Amino acid sequence: MRGAAKAFILLALALPFSGGVSAAAGLTVASPAYKDGEKMPRALGCDAGDHSPPLRVSGVPAGAKTLAVLMTEQGDPKGPATLWMAVNIPAAPEVQIAESQPHARQMKSEGVQLAAVAGKPGYRGPCPSQGLTRQTLIEVFALDASLDLPENATRQEFLLAVEGHILARGRLAGKYRK
Repeated sequence: MRGAAKAFILLALALPFSGGVSAAAGLTVASPAYKDGEKMPRALGCDAGDHSPPLRVSGVPAGAKTLAVLMTEQGDPKGPATLWMAVNIPAAPEVQIAESQPHARQMKSEGVQLAAVAGKPGYRGPCPSQGLTRQTLIEVFALDASLDLPENATRQEFLLAVEGHILARGRLAGKYRK
């Protein structure tokens, strides 16, 4: 029994850091632009247009009112860079988030974007130094409430706001090379 308990603990610790959706998450996050853990198209990066990826979110629980999105670029010695934050996207059993969201507070449909890179709202693509590959992580949270966050909210304020309201979550990882 002791070995089984240790294996369970190690699995529970590894799930939040895996490239896919954790077993407890319940959400499946996918994009027709790239598969989980694979190379992202050039159009999604800072050097080719900063076009946000199309996302499909499924498995949203019945009690969810909204979705929130957080995208970070991993691997920088200074810590993860926040590339995209969006909140108050209406929840449904399956949600489609359109590609190429505007670089503005208002999304193409319902939902609002917060300021990320350079203090401007909207998606900003990964932007590693020439020749470097960076890992990106898109996290989607199904929430039991809408969030009242100012446009210039920080990632920490975003995370504090979603805390206690998360019904389910899912992830999509990608790699970007300039």
